[in-house]
Amino acid sequence: MVGLAGLFDKEDTVTADPREAIIKQFLAENDFQDWSRSHLTGDASTRAYELLRKENEADLILMNAPAMPDGPPIENGKSYSQIAHLAENVRAYVAMTHMLKSGGFRVPDIKASDLDKGLLVIEHLGSEGIVTPERKPIGDRYMASIETLARFHDRQWAPDIQYDEQHSYTLNPFDHDAIMVETDLLLQWYVAYRQNRSVTQGERDGFEEIWTSLVPRITGAEQTVMLRDYHSPNIIWKAQAEGVDRTALIDFQDALIGPTAYDVASIAQDARVDVSGALEDALLEHYLNQRPNIDDTAFREIYAILTAQRATKILGIFVRLSQRDHKHDYLAHLPRVESYLARSLRHPVLAPYANWLKSAVGFS
Repeated sequence: MVGLAGLFDKEDTVTADPREAIIKQFLAENDFQDWSRSHLTGDASTRAYELLRKENEADLILMNAPAMPDGPPIENGKSYSQIAHLAENVRAYVAMTHMLKSGGFRVPDIKASDLDKGLLVIEHLGSEGIVTPERKPIGDRYMASIETLARFHDRQWAPDIQYDEQHSYTLNPFDHDAIMVETDLLLQWYVAYRQNRSVTQGERDGFEEIWTSLVPRITGAEQTVMLRDYHSPNIIWKAQAEGVDRTALIDFQDALIGPTAYDVASIAQDARVDVSGALEDALLEHYLNQRPNIDDTAFREIYAILTAQRATKILGIFVRLSQRDHKHDYLAHLPRVESYLARSLRHPVLAPYANWLKSAVGFS
């Protein structure tokens, strides 16, 4: 869920990797054997990235993503990533790159690939993002990002992507199971972190009843390709470009077919940046102005549900990253995400969930 923007100044020497021989062979076969390599740190995923450099050549990125599920089986023999429809190999990335590029959106060029081995060399689009060095949102860049999203949502996208003569990829739906397994992260990780106890069966039943009732609203809303992680770490600012090319996109391999409001929620309540209530309102208003044919009231309701769903998921994920994966820096983001959730709960459609959170975790 975390892209490469903002990571390019965090380089280390390449550490031992059991796939090192495979990587060296791949680089040699594609004439990159004499490029220097440095590790890029900070990604929350299981993928690894390296910066490739050579004198008088533009920097490139090596993506090392062996096919594998994220975590052990949790239900019916499936891992969390399988239920949530997260990408488990680089084919999803390649397919989405093809789709976005063919639609006129700026994404990294793929310079070399071995899909079976999970290795890509891709264009380095730069490190200038849509936030300041102090991680403050740059308002006009967020507005431009919303305009890009509105243009993306105005297009008709097919779920089946033919990305070369032999291969195609089908986008999964953001379905009931995916929605519920994401929200369940709050029960598994966040409640215990905040309350030092597990949820009771009654609390679990109440939580699942609330979200089960909200799922049909989510799946019944306007649907399109849902980029899923459309937020500041995954948007590169191209100051000299125009239109949608100003906001280059990275880290979109977890895309699904889902509600248009999801990606609006992703950037307007950016989990890693303090987006003020005023800026959030302005972004939502700007999006609606860009798409005058959609129902304003209905969209605001589904937007509230999805901002709450995302915050619920993210609270659980950030605690999980700390406790399971020992990536403790993510805990610093919890107060921000809690603040976003509090905003979302003001919408009447979420009154039952607001009451549940107050009772179960003292949230207000």
